[in-house]
Amino acid sequence: MRLRVIATDYDGTVAKDGVLSPAVRTAIAKARKRGLLVVIVTGRILSELRSVAGCLDFVDGVVAENGAVVALPSGHITLLGAPPPMCLIEKLTKRGIDFKVGRCVVEMEAEFANVAISLIRELELPLAITFNRGRMMLLPASISKSSGLRHLLDTLGVSLHNAVGIGDAENDHELLAVCEHGVAVSWGSSRLKEAADFVIVGNGPDAVADYLEQISVDIRIPADSSSHRKVVLEEIEGQPPFEIEVRSRNILVAGDSSSGKSWLAGMLVEQQILQGYTVHVFDPEGDYSSLALLPNTVVLGGGRMLPHGDDLKMLLQQGISVVLNLSHLDHGAKCEYIEHHLPLVAQHRRERGFPHRIMLDECHYFLGGALGRRLLDFQLDGYMLVTYRPSQLPIEVLKEIDVIAVTRLAEQDEVDVLRDLLDQKSDHYVDSHDWYEELASLNISEAALLPPTEETNGQLRRFIVAPRLTAHVRHRTKYYEIPVSKEEEFVFTNQGEPVGHSAATLQELAVAAKHVPSDVLLGHCCHHDFSRWIATVFGDHSLANDIRQLESELKADGLVERFMNRFSETVEKRYESR
Repeated sequence: MRLRVIATDYDGTVAKDGVLSPAVRTAIAKARKRGLLVVIVTGRILSELRSVAGCLDFVDGVVAENGAVVALPSGHITLLGAPPPMCLIEKLTKRGIDFKVGRCVVEMEAEFANVAISLIRELELPLAITFNRGRMMLLPASISKSSGLRHLLDTLGVSLHNAVGIGDAENDHELLAVCEHGVAVSWGSSRLKEAADFVIVGNGPDAVADYLEQISVDIRIPADSSSHRKVVLEEIEGQPPFEIEVRSRNILVAGDSSSGKSWLAGMLVEQQILQGYTVHVFDPEGDYSSLALLPNTVVLGGGRMLPHGDDLKMLLQQGISVVLNLSHLDHGAKCEYIEHHLPLVAQHRRERGFPHRIMLDECHYFLGGALGRRLLDFQLDGYMLVTYRPSQLPIEVLKEIDVIAVTRLAEQDEVDVLRDLLDQKSDHYVDSHDWYEELASLNISEAALLPPTEETNGQLRRFIVAPRLTAHVRHRTKYYEIPVSKEEEFVFTNQGEPVGHSAATLQELAVAAKHVPSDVLLGHCCHHDFSRWIATVFGDHSLANDIRQLESELKADGLVERFMNRFSETVEKRYESR
């Protein structure tokens, strides 16, 4: 992940008794010279900050009054909250309380908290109290350091996911949480240190100066993390979710054709988009178009509006997630487009910090030979590569992979490639002798996470793929009535012998399920044949998961008639809005 901005608190972090550390000022200047943006995020009133720090053009922006005021070096100021209510000011004055008033904030000693709460309730004010050491601030409930920083970085065209936040006190929790990497100082709040990704050891602002020098040399966000942002691979009711970190990691999703690998990859992309990351997807087969339903995501191509060159650069500058559907191009044109535009996207990420993840489906077609190393910028990581032929990827590419997730993979040669990669990357022995059977037996709704990824604890970790918000695109509506080929039909059998019924469409399958003998239905359910056929032939994993649940219920209770009715209802309901 590209480091683009450092957001630091002022008092107690880079300043002592209001005075900015000269070493910090020097470190900030060096960081900005190296291309980083540096901003101050403080609880101070803006005029007070100017009085103690002098001219504020040594940073790229200021968030003051704990998020209520955003100021740029040009002098432009934005208020994100309403002015303090006069009725509150009058009440505090009458009570003889010593307080300060900013453009939005009312600040006083923390010992007056009970008085403030009483007045807020009495006057029915939409205000919240935020403590900062021995002081407290009254602000609109929606205001915090995170909301102010979000506004400032939006104005500067930078993502919070490319930011490091540094603080020392209670009011910095929101700052650290909203930044991709949160840093506390060792002389600050113990609770903040517990929540931080990293703690700067020292006894004052000069230690922060050393830290700024250290991180501004590297173009990447520091790798050490407490992992407050993860993706969920498996979510079973009553059990802790199975999660993994993806930041600063390259991911390989491998599996046989029609094994669910695109569904798994789409799920990983979807979760990252929903967390506010931007993802750029090169989609050779048009499998990810449904991601357009997600916030700030567009799908282009598929026969129209496929951006080239400068048009793609302009699109990248908008900071949105993009799916490039190349399914309308022939293979040569796909290769040419990816060879030209994949480095362009990587270069933009190097310059601006986003997209945060770049995904390439069917990657074995496009990364062969020396192309892999030339097309991919592994210094910044953040790639997701999807393939059914990991054996065709250059070893230089495979060595850069940090996480391997596998759907059903039956070919031993392909499994051997992954085992060899494990042997090269693992520092200790991992027993992988039974991987052939494990990976070949994965159900359509299952996948496996392979060692040496830390979350596996040195063992192949099998899991049921978590649900998705968006559907997998396999042109699903046409299969309700349009038949598949004879070879792909579902044939009803009894102990391996056909019983005279078959289905070439989902509509036919729903009808036929009501007319075949009970023992035939039970036999297919025991082997999960219906759900496997739906997932394999149509790629409709959502429907397949629903049918698999019905199959399991029939195995348990034997109520064939109920199964037949619910089976037909489930299929028909899935396509009733076609």
